[in-house]
Amino acid sequence: MLDKLTGKPVHYYIQLVAMMGIAAGLPFSKIPLSIGTMLLGLNVILLWDWKKVWKNWTSNRWIWLLFLYFIMEICSVLWSSDKHEAWNMIRRELTLYAIPLAIIAIPLTQFKHYKWVVLSFLTAVFLTSFINVGTYFHWWGSKVYDDIRSLSLFISHLRYAMMIVLALVFCAAWWIRRFPYRWVAVLLAAWFVYYTIISQIGMGVFTLSGIVLMMFWFKVKSIRTRWIKRTFITAFGACILFVGVFLYINLQPVPHKIEVKPEDYVKKTVNGNQYTFDILPKINWENGYPVQAFIADEELEKEWSKVSGVSYDTGVDLKGNPIRNILWRYMTSKGLRKDSLDFQKMSKQDIRNVELGFASVEMAKGGISAQLYRMRSQLKDAEDPNGKSLLEKIESLKAGITILKSHPLIGVGIGDMKPAFAEAYKSNHSKLTPENQHLTHNQFLTTWIAAGIICFIAFIALWFIQLAVALRINAFEWTGFLVITMLSFLIEDTLQTQTGVSFAAFFFAFFITGRNLLYKK
Repeated sequence: MLDKLTGKPVHYYIQLVAMMGIAAGLPFSKIPLSIGTMLLGLNVILLWDWKKVWKNWTSNRWIWLLFLYFIMEICSVLWSSDKHEAWNMIRRELTLYAIPLAIIAIPLTQFKHYKWVVLSFLTAVFLTSFINVGTYFHWWGSKVYDDIRSLSLFISHLRYAMMIVLALVFCAAWWIRRFPYRWVAVLLAAWFVYYTIISQIGMGVFTLSGIVLMMFWFKVKSIRTRWIKRTFITAFGACILFVGVFLYINLQPVPHKIEVKPEDYVKKTVNGNQYTFDILPKINWENGYPVQAFIADEELEKEWSKVSGVSYDTGVDLKGNPIRNILWRYMTSKGLRKDSLDFQKMSKQDIRNVELGFASVEMAKGGISAQLYRMRSQLKDAEDPNGKSLLEKIESLKAGITILKSHPLIGVGIGDMKPAFAEAYKSNHSKLTPENQHLTHNQFLTTWIAAGIICFIAFIALWFIQLAVALRINAFEWTGFLVITMLSFLIEDTLQTQTGVSFAAFFFAFFITGRNLLYKK
């Protein structure tokens, strides 16, 4: 309509602005994301050329796969007892269909405009990551964090980790395609890797590992000399073996580095004060040393009050834990006894770490060390899964499998998942508290549980056929997006949040409409 009135491609440029807005809005918040999505829909309506729109829709085979999945979800409403919740769940996923329909209706036709969209995304991801890091390290502001995983200020840290890794893929493509200012791509890529490491988000490390494997695949395909290819594969295999051995060793329980004997219970400090001990079988261990042993409480209180304004008896760290207990654990992790003599070995940074709530020197190191420490601690203390993300996911997966055993063909219906999971947790005698009882944390299984095996097959086909095509035509960025998204499906219900479903829908449409322009010979 506007094209006819002005004689210019107004709708095309509205489409471009809307797509750039969504790309830039994804890392920020739901508001610009929603505005961009509404602009896409409004643009299609104002175009008012339904013959052209219908032709674009029906000629795109990916839409048929997407809507096969959608139809099966709609069918599951029929056997859902809670119809209201069923339609509510359908409504939440409408973005998955609305964004691709709007983008396919008016596709971008110039390669440079696809670059503008990607640059909008890269700029937004860099700005948000820089703000996150600057705020955390107090380059500005005074926000107090109780956990490094709260680093993402704008959106869910899990979805943001996916965007960081996708931005890294675009930077790699920038280098591979030999676009101008390649040094900028190198700097951005280094920054995004740094952010992934310091943020300690399992999703980021997991998807980044998948991208490394993908890059290896593309590199091997490009090597023509047989002996070089074999050498490269051998070297990469050795690296994977090394990483596997490293993880296996570092996830093993730390052996006891000292032995607490009955005769230790009468020992005294250099000041003549009696050490206190817990009952031997009840002593906890930190980094191989006993926590509730060799404690001179009066000496610690006196020394602590000299260096900190936080009360030793009643004070808490920034996470709300008793400062006394955190100090015991931190000193223990360093192999120190809890007395005045060993307290002198605590640096100013050590004192600050205790006030911040770091219970171990391993946690204070941050990055990979902290992630391994957290995982090792969870595996060591598996009795209570609450508050331990890895163990919570395992419990959720068990509940999902329990449901599938009872409803393998048609699922429970998209509206009955919550009561089905509540019953599964109960029948499994799970120790998870109700607030921690979620869906499977696996989008593939959640789809099967909700709408049955045919819907599951349609969902699998939608993503794996894309992956097969992307690999066949050497579509580097498209493959990267698919690897990130599909890996996220393995450990999260990605499509159960607005940001997650918008991320998947937008880049799905971006790549299927831009395929011929992005991956021409």
